Amino acid sequence: MKPTVTIEIPAESEALVRQLLGLHEELQNLALAAADGTVLDVCEEAVLQRGRDLNSKLLADAVARRVEAAEKRGRRSAPATAVGPKKTAGQPPVSS
Repeated sequence: MKPTVTIEIPAESEALVRQLLGLHEELQNLALAAADGTVLDVCEEAVLQRGRDLNSKLLADAVARRVEAAEKRGRRSAPATAVGPKKTAGQPPVSS
């Protein structure tokens, strides 16, 4: 039996960690099964395709988190409109 390690991660990261572990395992199996002289090509193709999928998921998650945070804050406040200038000086004193 292979030694194992237990780590604590945020629950929302579980799917990502499992996906990375799956990719690692897939690459190990591909490397063992690939014909001589094709290991690098076979593994590279798998990394490129699965890497694109993983990048898309990471980007989508990041954007979704940003949208969620913006929705929690509510609408952005609109700029206040200023009224035209007003005279603030009082009446001049009356001279006798």
